[in-house]
Amino acid sequence: MMKIAVAVKDNGVKVGHFGTSESFIVYNYDKKSGNIEYDNLIFSPKDHTSPEEWEKSADAIDGCDVVICEKIGVVPKGQMKHKGVEVIEDEGSIDEVLDNFLKNQK
Repeated sequence: MMKIAVAVKDNGVKVGHFGTSESFIVYNYDKKSGNIEYDNLIFSPKDHTSPEEWEKSADAIDGCDVVICEKIGVVPKGQMKHKGVEVIEDEGSIDEVLDNFLKNQK
C-alpha cells in the first residue's frame, strides 16, 4: 500500500504549490488492485514569511510515498527525492491528477 499526498488549494478543489499549500489530502493506493481511497486530511499551517515554508509541508507529509503538487521548488524537490518520496508535478482538479497518476501506473 502506497500513501499519496496531494497538495491542495481552493478549498480542496485544485492541486496547489507544494511549499505554500496549507493542506494535503492523503490517499492509500493499492498497486495490485489499482484502487485509490481517501485516508485523511493533513493541515500544514504557514505564516508565508519564510522561504523555508516548504519544510513544514515536508514534515506534514512524512510517511507518504508520493506527493502530487502543482509546482515545487528545486531544493524541496531534491530533498523529497532524497527522502525517497516520488514527486509528481501536475495541475488541475484533484480528480484529474489522480486519474493521471493511475494512467501512469499502468
